Amino acid sequence: MILIGGNIFIYSIIYNYLYVHQERVNFLSVGQGDAELIQTKAGNILIDAGPDDSVVSQMDKCLPFYDRTIDVFVLSHPNKDHYAGLFFILDRYKVRAVVLNNLVFPSKLYQGLLQELRKRNIILIQGIAGLTIKGEKQSSFLQILYPFAMGRVYDNVNRLSSIDLWQTSHQSFLFTGDADFSEEKRIIPFLVSFPFASQRILKVAHHGSRYASSKMFLKAFSPQFAIIEVGKNHYGHPSSETLQRLNNISAKVYRTDRDGLIRISSY
Repeated sequence: MILIGGNIFIYSIIYNYLYVHQERVNFLSVGQGDAELIQTKAGNILIDAGPDDSVVSQMDKCLPFYDRTIDVFVLSHPNKDHYAGLFFILDRYKVRAVVLNNLVFPSKLYQGLLQELRKRNIILIQGIAGLTIKGEKQSSFLQILYPFAMGRVYDNVNRLSSIDLWQTSHQSFLFTGDADFSEEKRIIPFLVSFPFASQRILKVAHHGSRYASSKMFLKAFSPQFAIIEVGKNHYGHPSSETLQRLNNISAKVYRTDRDGLIRISSY
């Protein structure tokens, strides 16, 4: 019986690896915050971590029980609703490296996070345009498109919110953090010249804020699917103006406040 039980256990791990642990992009339902998990057989990439411990239960739904490693964590910018959940991630997962673009933002909580990362000897990487993280397949990679330099913005860190591209053979995912019109405009020359895949998915910036996802930006990327990560809030997110702009380009909209965890498999 012990041998049979052991065989079943081993088989379940093999089955999960071969058939369940497919390459996926998961948009985690963490309330009014952002968190996206990219699963590949080469490793896991987590972009942002939401505002609290809800990110842990969401990741438990995505990762098999034996997978407790985040190979790369990418912080879009130091707003609490994007990084506070990382404290809980650090208690449950091994984090190998953290990519960020702002070391000087004078928030006590954020500076405490940086201290915790250094105490754990986690590698810190400058998350500026041009940084590329390769996936398992030659055609898969994560590339930072913006910002162009490390941040020294103190009053509005959204101005340096990271914009990242996850590219596979058939899919292009654009993660925009809390970027607004001015940041979107800076990468439009890249968007109009880059050979994106046939299927394009946009993580809508700033929870669907009226000041993001401009008509020009949406036309340049032309996503078929748009994911809005949003929860209960008093900001009016997502705005009717942004929803209308997405409707005008015929993008299919999904929202974590209505649809919960959103998982898109790579193919």
